Amino acid sequence: MSVRDYRFTDLDNKPTLVQEIVRLEERLHKETGEKVTLIAYSPSNGADPLGEEACRAGLND
Repeated sequence: MSVRDYRFTDLDNKPTLVQEIVRLEERLHKETGEKVTLIAYSPSNGADPLGEEACRAGLND
Protein backbone atom coordinates (compact mmCIF):
# COMPACT_ATOMS: atom_id res chain seq x y z
CA MET A 1 0.00 0.00 0.00
CA SER A 2 1.21 3.48 -0.85
CA VAL A 3 -0.20 6.79 0.32
CA ARG A 4 -0.56 7.66 -3.37
CA ASP A 5 -3.14 4.87 -3.68
CA TYR A 6 -5.48 6.72 -1.33
CA ARG A 7 -7.08 10.13 -0.89
CA PHE A 8 -8.88 11.71 2.04
CA THR A 9 -12.56 10.81 1.97
CA ASP A 10 -14.77 13.85 1.41
CA LEU A 11 -16.93 14.17 4.52
CA ASP A 12 -18.10 17.71 3.79
CA ASN A 13 -21.85 18.02 4.29
CA LYS A 14 -21.87 14.72 6.21
CA PRO A 15 -21.93 15.94 9.82
CA THR A 16 -23.56 12.76 11.11
CA LEU A 17 -20.65 10.67 9.87
CA VAL A 18 -18.11 13.11 11.33
CA GLN A 19 -19.93 13.00 14.68
CA GLU A 20 -19.85 9.21 14.62
CA ILE A 21 -16.09 9.24 13.98
CA VAL A 22 -15.58 11.70 16.86
CA ARG A 23 -17.66 9.51 19.19
CA LEU A 24 -15.57 6.47 18.26
CA GLU A 25 -12.34 8.43 18.84
CA GLU A 26 -13.64 9.37 22.30
CA ARG A 27 -14.61 5.77 23.06
CA LEU A 28 -11.21 4.48 21.96
CA HIS A 29 -9.52 7.12 24.12
CA LYS A 30 -11.62 6.09 27.11
CA GLU A 31 -10.94 2.38 26.65
CA THR A 32 -7.24 2.59 25.74
CA GLY A 33 -6.14 5.67 27.68
CA GLU A 34 -4.51 6.97 24.50
CA LYS A 35 -5.59 9.78 22.21
CA VAL A 36 -6.79 8.30 18.93
CA THR A 37 -7.32 10.06 15.62
CA LEU A 38 -9.30 8.22 12.97
CA ILE A 39 -8.67 9.27 9.39
CA ALA A 40 -11.03 8.40 6.54
CA TYR A 41 -9.27 7.38 3.33
CA SER A 42 -10.73 6.13 0.05
CA PRO A 43 -8.90 4.44 -2.81
CA SER A 44 -7.67 7.07 -5.28
CA ASN A 45 -8.89 5.23 -8.34
CA GLY A 46 -12.19 4.05 -6.88
CA ALA A 47 -11.02 0.47 -6.46
CA ASP A 48 -8.76 -0.89 -3.76
CA PRO A 49 -5.89 -2.55 -5.62
CA LEU A 50 -4.81 -4.57 -2.59
CA GLY A 51 -8.15 -5.91 -1.43
CA GLU A 52 -10.63 -4.21 0.83
CA GLU A 53 -8.84 -5.18 4.07
CA ALA A 54 -5.34 -4.11 2.97
CA CYS A 55 -5.25 -0.86 4.94
CA ARG A 56 -7.44 -1.93 7.88
CA ALA A 57 -5.43 -2.40 11.04
CA GLY A 58 -5.71 -5.76 12.73
CA LEU A 59 -7.35 -7.57 9.84
CA ASN A 60 -4.11 -8.79 8.30
CA ASP A 61 -2.30 -9.69 11.52
